[in-house]
Amino acid sequence: MPDSQLMYDLFKQPAESSRSLGFELITLDMKTMTTRVRFDGKSEFTNPAGYVQGGYLSAMMDDTIGMLATIKTGTRAFPSTIDLHIQFLRPVRVGVIEVAARLRNIGRSVIFAEADLYDARGKEAARATASLAINPMKAPAK
Repeated sequence: MPDSQLMYDLFKQPAESSRSLGFELITLDMKTMTTRVRFDGKSEFTNPAGYVQGGYLSAMMDDTIGMLATIKTGTRAFPSTIDLHIQFLRPVRVGVIEVAARLRNIGRSVIFAEADLYDARGKEAARATASLAINPMKAPAK
């Protein structure tokens, strides 16, 4: 079974927030704990200068890291981002955006991860580091 199938086994359909960002899985490799995801940098995501607003870029990186961490923990736990640091390196124009993420260290209660965001020209435009708490899986809230 290809690793990409793991995502579809765990997430029957992407979250509404992921769909709104245009989430599309490109690669998933659980042996190296890496993934690459494509997003749509839509015109409705732009700031007054015409570039994709940083909050959307942050959400794309958080979404990619969170998906990878959730697949790693499976159904035993649910990772929740507790710390996210973003460094914006260059403005991002409307178009295809890709995020490459990797899990750096997995402890008993925290996962450490990194992500790089690339604009439509393939230029690195942002970097992120994140910490995710590993929360025991409980019944969903009603």
